[in-house]
Amino acid sequence: MTKASSPNDLSEAALALDRELRRFEDLADQAERLKLTTERSVERATEALTRAAESQDRIQAHVQQLVAAVGSARQKQEADAAALMARAQQIAARRKEFADVLQRMAALGQMAKEVQDALKAGPDAIDDLQSRMQTIADEAADIALTARQKEMEEVARQADGLRQQILAAKNKVALLAGKARV
Repeated sequence: MTKASSPNDLSEAALALDRELRRFEDLADQAERLKLTTERSVERATEALTRAAESQDRIQAHVQQLVAAVGSARQKQEADAAALMARAQQIAARRKEFADVLQRMAALGQMAKEVQDALKAGPDAIDDLQSRMQTIADEAADIALTARQKEMEEVARQADGLRQQILAAKNKVALLAGKARV
C-alpha cells in the first residue's frame, strides 16, 4: 500500500466547490440587492446574473470533480481494505505455523522434564534414558530445521539450545553410567 501521489485531491475538490458556492452566493446577493430604478442598475443586475450563471457552470464542474475524487478515494480505500484482508490472512497463517512449532517445542519440554525426573529417581534404565534423550535431541534438531525453513529464527535458536543441553546431559549420563559399571 502506497500513499497517493496527490493525497489532497478530495479536499482540494471540496474546497474549490466551497469557494465557488460562496462566490455564487455573493453574486446572488448582489443581484438581489440592486434596485432596478436606473438603466445603470439594470445593467449591473444583468452583469451579476451573467456572472452568477457562469459561476453556476463552474459549480457543476467542481461537483463533477468532487464526485470523481470521492470515487477515487473509495476505490483506494477498497484496494487498501483488500490488501489488509490479504495481510490478515497471511498473519493468521503465520500464527498457526508458530503455534504448531511452539506446540512441538512444548512437547519436547515435557519429554525433557520426564527424562530429568527419571534421572532423579536413580540409575535404573540408563540405556532407555539415553535413547529417550537422543530422541529428544533429534526432535529438537528437526524443530530447529523446520523453524529455520519457516524463518522463525528465535524458535530455531531455542530448539538448537535445547538440543545442545540434551546432548550435553546425555554425554554426562553416559560418563556416569560408564563409571557406575566399573
